[in-house]
Amino acid sequence: MEAATAAATGEDCCVKVAVHVRPLIADEKLQGCKDCVTVVPGKPQVQIGSHSFTFDHVYGSTGSPSSAMFGECVASLVDGLFQGYNATVLAYGQTGSGKTYTMGTGFKDDYQGGIIPQVMSVLFDKIEILKHQSEFQLHVSFIEILKEEVRDLLDPSFLNKPETANGHAGKVNVPGKPPIQIRETSNGVITLAGSTEVSVTTLKEMAACLEQGSLSRATGSTNMNNQSSRSHAIFTITLEQMRKLNSSSEIGANDTMNEEYLCAKLHLVDLAGSERAKRTGSDGLRFKEGVHINKGLLALGNVISALGDEKKRKEGAHVPYRDSKLTRLLQDSLGGNSRTVMIACISPADINAEETLNTLKYANRARNIQNKPVVNRDPMSSEMLKMRQQLEYLQAELCARSGGSSEEVQVLKERIAWLEAANEDLCRELHEYRTRSPVSVIDHCEKDAYDDSTCNVKTDGLKRGLPITAPDYPMSETTGDSREIEEVAKEWEHTLLQNSMDRELHELNKRLEQKESEMKLFGISDAETLKQHFGRKIMELEDEKRAVQRERDRLLAEVENLAANSDGQTHKSEDIHAQKLKALESQILDLKKKQESQVQLLKQKQKSDEAAKRLQDEIQSIKAQKVDFCTLQMHN
Repeated sequence: MEAATAAATGEDCCVKVAVHVRPLIADEKLQGCKDCVTVVPGKPQVQIGSHSFTFDHVYGSTGSPSSAMFGECVASLVDGLFQGYNATVLAYGQTGSGKTYTMGTGFKDDYQGGIIPQVMSVLFDKIEILKHQSEFQLHVSFIEILKEEVRDLLDPSFLNKPETANGHAGKVNVPGKPPIQIRETSNGVITLAGSTEVSVTTLKEMAACLEQGSLSRATGSTNMNNQSSRSHAIFTITLEQMRKLNSSSEIGANDTMNEEYLCAKLHLVDLAGSERAKRTGSDGLRFKEGVHINKGLLALGNVISALGDEKKRKEGAHVPYRDSKLTRLLQDSLGGNSRTVMIACISPADINAEETLNTLKYANRARNIQNKPVVNRDPMSSEMLKMRQQLEYLQAELCARSGGSSEEVQVLKERIAWLEAANEDLCRELHEYRTRSPVSVIDHCEKDAYDDSTCNVKTDGLKRGLPITAPDYPMSETTGDSREIEEVAKEWEHTLLQNSMDRELHELNKRLEQKESEMKLFGISDAETLKQHFGRKIMELEDEKRAVQRERDRLLAEVENLAANSDGQTHKSEDIHAQKLKALESQILDLKKKQESQVQLLKQKQKSDEAAKRLQDEIQSIKAQKVDFCTLQMHN
């Protein structure tokens, strides 16, 4: 079910690092602790003593408010899930620095604080918006790594189990249930064999899974934290979606060709806090737990150092992912197929200055890690996408060669039909022009000129003031303006008449060219050749027909002579002659059919000759009209 990788985004994606500075707690204030961490206002820069660090974001203290952390760091990762990209949010820091509070892993009584509850809320809101475009399936898993053992926090066998005197749930061995194993698939994806994966459909169901796992998680009390997480917890949300593709190029494709399967995972990691036995005052079981925690974090630090060193990365140095189960599970999140955000939680108290400085150095190295996130697409969907892209490319190339797509060709055909109809209408109007008298033609052209949009305002005004078609209009001759207006009007009338005659002459030229092109199709010289050829063919068939008929008459006469003789030896020759006679009769029938087809061809040829003659007459008539118009134009 795990999706295969398709194509890379083209550029490596660095791990984003944000620092969350929690405020001083009551115990620290009672001890008289002071704030040793300084945040540069307006910049994501943290100073502690003589050390200065720059990160992608800084929250708390004098930096950005903690409420903006989700929108700036995690919201884009949730959006990327719907595009098929894996994502990881990693909370790191010393014990008591606020990692569980920041992540929201201690989810109880519908408390909505922390990143995980906000992720769940935004996730379901976005699914509700996109449910008409895609089909979604959600699965969640919740595991913890306690003393280098992977435990399933959603396993029903861990529910209602007794607590030990150490303050956290004891290990319960279920008969026949194999331990959870870390496996790597053929395409390099890390999976957990045997872990519980719960399918959820509502926000309430997912919140119940988070609350159940939080209650089952191992916690304990130390001198630095009353309820310290004693294990690394990973809450994983798997989003599967079947997207419907709308592509105009996919004509005739079935429904499966228009679907794309994507599967992406969001890992929300709440690490156990780094601690020193001297500060925590732990001994016995707590001390052993602290050793395992620090061992896993040390392995994680070595992985970050190997990935963050550019020189080692170029040389292809070994990355010790297999040194611990924590780094093995985070193999994709650090330097692999994931978009990763690391949140370094620190305490501002001066008594924790050394641990805070180590945390900032740890997080600063993580900024140099480059991941390679890719879209997690089903292999079949990936192959379909390649074929679809190739199909679109070939269709575009075909359109470029043929000059347009099938839709464009259809539009052009419709436009050609419309132009042909308009051409017929213009031919009828031209015929009406020819039947009218010259005066009526001039008046009609003058009327058309009035309606022409190319006429300017001055000319239109002049034309409206001078109705030149009325010869009895009383013109005043006492003023020079009237004569000027009359001259302008006559000049305008002559221009209109000249333009109309030019348009009609242009139309006649077009019709003449069309008729001459049609005449060329008939091919007069070829027609004469074909006529002579068919004439010779008919004469040859007539001669062959007469020869066959003479042969038939001769054979009939021989048969009659043979029939008169009653000699038995003549029967054999009679049968031969009868067979030959039948063959000749069938040959005569074939010749008659050929003769009839030749007659039909001659009739068709005669019709073609008549059509060609009509075209020649029309051409001569149009040429005569053209000469008349040219003569009339010269006189004007």
